[in-house]
Amino acid sequence: MPTLPTFSPETSAWLTAWLPAALALLLAAGGLATLPRVRGTTLTAPTLWWIAAAAAIAAVEAMLAYSQLDATTLRASLWRYSAAVGTFCPLTAVLGAKRPQDRGWQWVVASLWLVLLVPVAQAIASPGGTQLELFGAWRWLLWGFIAMGLLNYLPTRFALSALLVAAGQIILLGAPTGIAQELSPTTRIAAALTLFLAACGLATLRRFRAPPSTLPQTTRWLAFRDAWGVFWALRILQRVNQTAELSGWPVRLQWNGLVSTDEPAAPTTLAPQVEAVVNQSLDTLLRRFERVD
Repeated sequence: MPTLPTFSPETSAWLTAWLPAALALLLAAGGLATLPRVRGTTLTAPTLWWIAAAAAIAAVEAMLAYSQLDATTLRASLWRYSAAVGTFCPLTAVLGAKRPQDRGWQWVVASLWLVLLVPVAQAIASPGGTQLELFGAWRWLLWGFIAMGLLNYLPTRFALSALLVAAGQIILLGAPTGIAQELSPTTRIAAALTLFLAACGLATLRRFRAPPSTLPQTTRWLAFRDAWGVFWALRILQRVNQTAELSGWPVRLQWNGLVSTDEPAAPTTLAPQVEAVVNQSLDTLLRRFERVD
């Protein structure tokens, strides 16, 4: 029976110290792999923020591992918090992912990262203790961003991935928010990154296993709904149904696709004139998000 390899305590400590950096680099690689698929859409910027956030965590963890800085020091806590709050940037970028304001919105996202670093500046100005501690409004602000990202994707096919991302953020910010403080910092970071990677893997599987639809318009709608989330999906749904009501279409757009106003079952085909106006409406609304050829 083969025996598992054993490592010396020094080697085990070295591997443990560098594990979070390796996981963060793997997460950044996942963003790079996603980039060609979203290029040309307004999800390009959120993907770039995903890569930047993962790269920041990797850089911080590599620096701490290389310098062998004690993880229980205030300095290490400040570095880790500075990188961790970057995970809010991709989901915040999605909220502004509509042309033409999507480019200017990235300054808002960058400003958010800087604003969330105010506790770091305060801790540097008046250091005390061995860990960064957040009080009152700052904790509620972080919980609000976690809830915002979760709620934006919870009603979509990527609900499980959204839950994993939210759990990862809670663990990643465990020390400042007072959660999972019994875990060592390295273990906490590695666990959070593992949850992020699991979320990416599940999202990829769900994308390839998308439920079939007899209507290409419904397929297009579901792809948009799941990728951009509830915030934009509800706005597009409202606009389409306003046009449908004013124009007297025999169909309406619901959360799971087009439905007939005359029959309880979803339509399997559309009349040519109805199909033309539905396609025109979707083209007009979604061209501000999707790839423009």
